[in-house]
Amino acid sequence: MLKSADLLLIQSRPDKFSTAIVDSTRDNADSSAYDHVALVEVTAANEIFVLHTLPTTGSIREIYAEFQKRHYAKIDLYRAKQPVDQNLVIKQAKKLLNQPYDASYVPTADGYYCADFIYYAFKGQQLFKLEPMNFMDQERQAILPFWRDYYARLGCAVPNGELGLNPNTMLRQNVLTKLVTLH
Repeated sequence: MLKSADLLLIQSRPDKFSTAIVDSTRDNADSSAYDHVALVEVTAANEIFVLHTLPTTGSIREIYAEFQKRHYAKIDLYRAKQPVDQNLVIKQAKKLLNQPYDASYVPTADGYYCADFIYYAFKGQQLFKLEPMNFMDQERQAILPFWRDYYARLGCAVPNGELGLNPNTMLRQNVLTKLVTLH
């Protein structure tokens, strides 16, 4: 069922961080509520790996069984609607491994955040488009207090409106098909 270059869109167990991501990136209460995205690699020996980046690890490649131990609330399997060069996507993703996590979510910063990692893995495949990032409360149209505090601790401005990507935006671009809920 899993193929190389498939994506895992993930809902973490709710905490302040994942809630802030969802609150500022989904369109409405009924839309998707993903806060993380990861890439699947299936080797010639049918070993399954997950390539992704986390604040605690930076960009990593881990065995699927280890990934499952992270106890996410929900994992949905998606595949690109258009044909992609799976080998090239995996090759490009492997070049991004062992980099720090980009906690600022600014594409020009060192390292990668989850959707940024996926964007660069698929670069050249004409799949995802960068869009203005949003850190605002969808109802009040103000920067969420979580993000104001978060960026104050980082010592930089909230990059609201700068080009970037997140799992919910990736889904809204209508380039992925949901195959199944894995967990």
